[in-house]
Amino acid sequence: MSNKKNGLVLFFMVIIFMYFCFMRKIIILLILVLLSSSIFSQVINIEQERIKTDTIGWNGTVQISFQYLKNKSEVWNVGTRLHSQYKTNKSLILFITDYTLSKSAGSDFANAGVQHVRYNYKFKKWLIGEAFTQVQFNKILNVNFRWLGGLGPRFQVLKTSNLRIYAATLYMYEYEELVNHIYNRDHRLSSYISFSYHLTKNLSLSNTTYYQPKFNHFGDYRISSQTDMKIGIFKHLSFKLSYLYFYDVVPAECAPRETQALNNTLSFEF
Repeated sequence: MSNKKNGLVLFFMVIIFMYFCFMRKIIILLILVLLSSSIFSQVINIEQERIKTDTIGWNGTVQISFQYLKNKSEVWNVGTRLHSQYKTNKSLILFITDYTLSKSAGSDFANAGVQHVRYNYKFKKWLIGEAFTQVQFNKILNVNFRWLGGLGPRFQVLKTSNLRIYAATLYMYEYEELVNHIYNRDHRLSSYISFSYHLTKNLSLSNTTYYQPKFNHFGDYRISSQTDMKIGIFKHLSFKLSYLYFYDVVPAECAPRETQALNNTLSFEF
């Protein structure tokens, strides 16, 4: 229990650091978002989560999803996601709260969730500083508790009116509690490449793919990817079809190495 408390202390220390350095005027809203859920998605499509807008201030989305998942067994999921974003001329901060309730034939309910905070600061047009922190659990992957924190550079590879490509190489510290009282503390490289492509005004494709090896053992790595197709229905309502893939060379005990999922989501933007 003390290890879990230490992870939570580190998580809130990062939040407090963000507050004193960047976000003095919005700490109350930050606390409201953090307290909206204590539970946590394994994969986050960074480009899909960044709301494309030139407006300074707050934007956000509320999503309701239905999911079919197949790994060790067939699983049906329903979920909700709250996403908000605050933007200034040079800064961007994202808050994501995700909760999924799962049920499979012959097994009990499974819960999974993620709470993610990510901060960007634009030094130059092509160079962005990025920092993030995340807490999560995932019963299917046998993760009782996981805390992540990291930072590093994010690069703008290509930006046109329809296509955006970014790449990043970040340092990440990971603390996790697995089943059977197994505790891990690891230093990882968290590299990703992401793109978003707008085919039409109401149709877009995006993908984010991560590669996360341990610094002291590159043979122990994870690959995760999320591809989204988003279709605008009305001004503030859209439908999203998502394919998620996750592979862990050294998974938690009894957890599958490979997980795939297909999500259907209705999203309301505010």
